[in-house]
Amino acid sequence: MPIMKYPVEDSQVDEYAARLRAGIPPGIMFPAPMSECDFTPSQREKIRQARVENKALGKNGKAPIAQLQIQQNGSSPTFPQPKMLKPLTKLGKMLYLQGGNCFFCGRGLKEEDASIEHLNPKSRGGASTEDNEVVCHKTMNQVFGDMDLKRKFEFVLKAKAAFCCPGT
Repeated sequence: MPIMKYPVEDSQVDEYAARLRAGIPPGIMFPAPMSECDFTPSQREKIRQARVENKALGKNGKAPIAQLQIQQNGSSPTFPQPKMLKPLTKLGKMLYLQGGNCFFCGRGLKEEDASIEHLNPKSRGGASTEDNEVVCHKTMNQVFGDMDLKRKFEFVLKAKAAFCCPGT
């Protein structure tokens, strides 16, 4: 049974070639995999030429420069902007380093439910340093208030069963 060939519009080939020349990943441009598309001879030549130009730019040691061709309707092709990753917040970084778990109960914790707990409270002279801060449930932070470190650990250790933060 012969493979069905999908027709391709010239505008799709033009955008594909422009992306190749600009060094931008083309993504999904055609109605099917390229091997199943029905390209005209002129479309095949445009694609071949764009590949040759892209390869030549790469061999020169220069990064491909976006030299976008103007489409037939006069407008420039548009490319999706790459997603920028948000930098981690201090809380997010600490939570990641703790394996995504509460310091006191060990349960999984979402950033919106988390809080930075000062083991030695700031109100008692504790500093905001890496060795004095942990991430725990917000409710646990509220319960501890400005308890000193000894009282906090007494509280956790005296739990009759497995310790669990309030509200979890």
